[in-house]
Amino acid sequence: MKALTSIVAYNLLSVHRLDAFAPPYPLSLSPRNAIKPRWKTTPNYATTTSSSSSSLSSSSSATTYDLVVIGGGSSGLTAAKFARTFGKTVCLVECSRIGGDCTWTGCVPSKTLLHAAKRAWTWRKMNERYGEGDGDDEDVSGGGRGIMNDACMLRMLRNVKMYVDANRERIYEEDDSPKVLRGLGMDLALGRAPVRWRTLRDPSPGRYMFDRIRGLDDVPFWTYENLWDEGGFFDAVERNHMRGRRMSEMRVIVVGGGPVGCELSQSLSRLGCSVVLICGSARLLPNGEMEASAELKRVFKNEGIDVICDQRVVSVVSLDGETVNRSIMATLESHEPIIGDHILIATGRVPNVERMGLDDIGVKINPVTNGIIVDEKLQTSVKGVYAAGDCTGDRQFTHYAGFQGAIAARNILLPLKDTGVLSEVPSTTFTDPEVASFGLTEQAASDKYGEEAISISFRPLSKIDRAICEGSDGLGFIKIVYKTKSRQILGATVMAPSAGELVSELTAIQAAKMPLDKLATVMHSYPSYSIALQQMAAEVYYDKLKKNQSLYDVLKRAGL
Repeated sequence: MKALTSIVAYNLLSVHRLDAFAPPYPLSLSPRNAIKPRWKTTPNYATTTSSSSSSLSSSSSATTYDLVVIGGGSSGLTAAKFARTFGKTVCLVECSRIGGDCTWTGCVPSKTLLHAAKRAWTWRKMNERYGEGDGDDEDVSGGGRGIMNDACMLRMLRNVKMYVDANRERIYEEDDSPKVLRGLGMDLALGRAPVRWRTLRDPSPGRYMFDRIRGLDDVPFWTYENLWDEGGFFDAVERNHMRGRRMSEMRVIVVGGGPVGCELSQSLSRLGCSVVLICGSARLLPNGEMEASAELKRVFKNEGIDVICDQRVVSVVSLDGETVNRSIMATLESHEPIIGDHILIATGRVPNVERMGLDDIGVKINPVTNGIIVDEKLQTSVKGVYAAGDCTGDRQFTHYAGFQGAIAARNILLPLKDTGVLSEVPSTTFTDPEVASFGLTEQAASDKYGEEAISISFRPLSKIDRAICEGSDGLGFIKIVYKTKSRQILGATVMAPSAGELVSELTAIQAAKMPLDKLATVMHSYPSYSIALQQMAAEVYYDKLKKNQSLYDVLKRAGL
């Protein structure tokens, strides 16, 4: 069977695996500018697995596929599964663990840790609000960072670690394991081996954006990936306990004020660590609304997190030769030294595509994002070669990567084509309260349409009854940006518990091209957070009525 096309859809891998990403057998692409590129495999490594009776272990035969997917993350898995639903032959290539970033090091483990940290924090706040004392007694709190003593916290973290491991394995075994994928009829190329590429060579994993931090290679550092591994956070807590130190004595320097840096800073702080968060931008979450940045900074300050904005770390150095809890000094641009026991890098990642040999076949790379350039249908500059997910240099969200993987496979295999590059993608930063957004900010909408053409609906959390019932400190809000005349939603930002759910409703309204004021007629239950959306829509509706009051008076007198 002739290959229809191919897809380059690998997700970014760990900086600690900068050795070559190599499939266990060579892949070859037809000559440049061919009308129908052909992906052909010449399998000769035992780690290749096949769903067919003609196993890929034979080195004398070549197998041609309808679709070859490089990367077993969210995008690649979605593309491969989509293709199999139409009976197309698929080979999935993955050098590491199938399931991608979200299953193993991102969403699943981090949100479990966030939940545990929130529970610990809620326990403390409940004691302060309804219990005896303020929860800061030395003998109970272990230094005033919560009512859990260190022994209790250690037991909880051990259970969290076991729970994380169990969850990752369960998701993997049920959804993404080789057994499941082979059952769907896929051929798999797993692991590492010497590479023999004719037109694609030596693809490499993604890299972190910390090239300018001097000395980082000489000190142990955490990322959101190795936080769960040997030498990571859980091991550090154990070693800290063995040395007789309290959790509050373990200071963590977090570098990066984006979603990952903010989430992990709050989690580690709520679990008892002393945390300093260093943000190179002028504010936290710099791509969002100004109000969200300011409110989140106040939340962190209230919880005892030191936040330093508009400063970059220029160098790091180990202050002594200890191997356990050794001190690290980070120096800022202002020459101010920041001392800590551990440093967590959360500055983001860029695609690492230089060593793939994509230029050999004419695939163009964006020099700014370092991502593979695609058109709106996700096709690269070479006909038949598509890219989806993180490797495009676009927004790095699991849900967006999965969406692009499905669209890429659909465009490859079916007639007509859909758009796979979206201008508006909802996102949620899972701090407490959550910060969720989609579409245009107020400033972006003003720049695009003009200040007079847009309106803002704003409601602070202190005016939402559900938040009052739950004892909210009032930090948070709902902000909707819409067109003044048509009342079409342009974007929204929500900072509140379950903000991601609220933004999803607004995203659906925008996609349906429903004017904001129409939401006033959609009944919401009271006292939910979502009823605030109905109330805000009602205010927009009332404002519309006021502007047309004279016309309504005439119609009323006419008996209409």
